[in-house]
Amino acid sequence: MNLGIAIMLLGSVSFMMGTFYMVNHSDREMKIYTWKVICATISIFVAVLMYQAFNDAIKAMFLQGSSETMEMKVAFIHSMVWFLLLQVFLATVSRAVTWPWQGEVDESKEANEQRELDLKSWAVILGHITGFASISAWAQLQSKLAGSVLILPMAFLGLWGLFTVTDKVRMWVSLSDDGEEDEMEKAWDEATEETENDVMALTCSFLVVQTIRFWISGALPNEEGDLPNGTRVDYAQAFLQLFIGLAIGYLSYLHTLYTTEMWRGRVWVGLVCDFSSSWLIMFSVDAILTAMGLGGADFGVLGDVVTACIVTLLSFVVMYLLDKQADKEDEVLHQTPTGGFRREGSEAMHKRKRTAMRSTVMAIGVLIGFAWEKCFDVAVDETAEKEGSILPPSFIKIILAAMLATLVLPAWRWYILPVVKQLGGFDEGEEEEGEDGEKGVYVPPVLPTEAYKDAEAFRTQVVQLEKEKETLIQEVKMLKLRVKELER
Repeated sequence: MNLGIAIMLLGSVSFMMGTFYMVNHSDREMKIYTWKVICATISIFVAVLMYQAFNDAIKAMFLQGSSETMEMKVAFIHSMVWFLLLQVFLATVSRAVTWPWQGEVDESKEANEQRELDLKSWAVILGHITGFASISAWAQLQSKLAGSVLILPMAFLGLWGLFTVTDKVRMWVSLSDDGEEDEMEKAWDEATEETENDVMALTCSFLVVQTIRFWISGALPNEEGDLPNGTRVDYAQAFLQLFIGLAIGYLSYLHTLYTTEMWRGRVWVGLVCDFSSSWLIMFSVDAILTAMGLGGADFGVLGDVVTACIVTLLSFVVMYLLDKQADKEDEVLHQTPTGGFRREGSEAMHKRKRTAMRSTVMAIGVLIGFAWEKCFDVAVDETAEKEGSILPPSFIKIILAAMLATLVLPAWRWYILPVVKQLGGFDEGEEEEGEDGEKGVYVPPVLPTEAYKDAEAFRTQVVQLEKEKETLIQEVKMLKLRVKELER
């Protein structure tokens, strides 16, 4: 117990001081990376903590002695309640739907900025809570199907159908008053689509990771990602998980770098790859530490703290390397001659790499959030069980989750989100309408190298012809003067 407290204290202080160094870094891009990681970490932490508290309370009040089938049905109902709450609450915050008690809409610049931040904060939190509720429901169904890979298309089609319905409902609500979609209604639609994308990505990525871990270890983890008691993962299996996680992360980077189609499925693929990579890296680090006897599940909350500290340290190292790589890309771009097709291609590829790096940083934030949330989740569970003689454990969990959320969420909304927005952390680049009318990051297309060579050769030929044209004009003038002289 004392060792666990000591490691938690050292890890927390080291993380806090390291964060101060990073947010005050001289490189602006490094500041953006750090603030985005902090933002993602806090949102994941709070969302999972709140969901776990409500979920445990529902199990304690309604599911004592119930069958697994009944628990799965309640899990789907629970996730649907959060999903519907998300739709209505975001409509209210954005003022796309106005209730009688809200009064007149303040459309001043300051009010619009505050409303945008409120919408962003609630969209992120409710999106993550809904995502984890969806994870629990579909993971229980996966367990009923004995780990069948069929769960992946089932979850995708189920969520896709649900999103299609809610998209049509939002459009009907937006057009029902004046026949036009105003700015507030557009903000509601965009924010809700982003949260739905998170729900899809969290659910499908977790099911992908569950399937991979099942194939590797031979045992299907539960809805919280824990392997059955007595199941051990050896070094080969742990490092295989780590390799697959890193490979998926690299594929996600390439996907962002080289795909140009601006449609919703592209966003889903990128997010699923990012989250899958984060899950696998966290579980593999935990398995490696368990095999080494230095941490992991065998040590309880102490092992989770060690895992979180190592994951955080490695994540910041990766962020530093990404920043250095970005600086090198800037130098290469500056050395490229201005003008011409080659310069345009360099700028296009540079923008793509920046976008891919920011996606990687977002995945790092999710990874750190997963790791530290697991620590606090175990700590809350142990506290609730030890104080169970005073109050029911589920009630204690709700109290602790409410206290932490009340402490963390206001600070996150008032002091972190505005900084991320000010630094441009929410701006991934210029937006342009895609083929299906959706907005996404616009990046100019990159042509093959042979096309640039042909274009440069053509430009050189044009310049040469222009010079020959000038020469011929001068010769014609000389001939005209000669003709005039002869006529005299």
